[in-house]
Amino acid sequence: MSKLLANAITAALCLTGSGLQAQQTLEVQGLQEAASIIEQQVSLAAVLAYAATDLASQGQIVANESLSEAIVTNEMLLSYQTSVDLVLAMDFSAAETASELFSAEYESAMLELGMSVDELSEASAALMSTSVIAEMAATADTRPEGLALQEVLSNIEITQEDVDTYNQALSAVSGMAQLSGAFFAASQNEALTSSIDTYANTNNISIGEYTSVSFEFDTNEYIITWGEQGEGTGWSQYTSSNNMSADELYDHAQSLYDVN
Repeated sequence: MSKLLANAITAALCLTGSGLQAQQTLEVQGLQEAASIIEQQVSLAAVLAYAATDLASQGQIVANESLSEAIVTNEMLLSYQTSVDLVLAMDFSAAETASELFSAEYESAMLELGMSVDELSEASAALMSTSVIAEMAATADTRPEGLALQEVLSNIEITQEDVDTYNQALSAVSGMAQLSGAFFAASQNEALTSSIDTYANTNNISIGEYTSVSFEFDTNEYIITWGEQGEGTGWSQYTSSNNMSADELYDHAQSLYDVN
């Protein structure tokens, strides 16, 4: 496993901890704390697993249960489950402004993005066996090493289903990252939110009763529907300066993880 992969895994596991900071109730604050504790354990597990794998590749032998510091305890799980129940029982009022609408959509999109990243991590695991094969193949210049490589190849298979699952998960992360960024940008764009608020007031529409909101990247358009009222209303080009190309994404990845 490369340093880039280890860093990326750790960053991905931390994704769900980012987001808009709003006034929190004690229940929501408790949920954040309980979820963060489990998140920290999983992040620690990723780092320790990488370190253990690196040591094993050098012929070093780690002690029994060396990764136990990353265990998620029953107490941690119970605390999280209790916090979830408390938050689910709360009564959150509907959005009253466009900024609140987009903030709510952002939070929802970030949650889905976090789940998509988890699915990508799982899908990547099946393909990461190629890193072991590549390393073994690079040094398989003796008979014993060749036999060892053959044994590994006979026990590891990458199927079309594995590739399809990986590609689908990658696409899902791309889509949810786009939506999350778009909704965050919209929530912070006063010109856009003021225009929507004015439209809603003029047409006697309650913003909190919207049925869907979508985003089209090519036209930088936000489309909001309120059932039969204001159906298909669109606002475009307000956040076009926030659009990022695939090349810009790759450049950003280089700056974060020193990709070569």
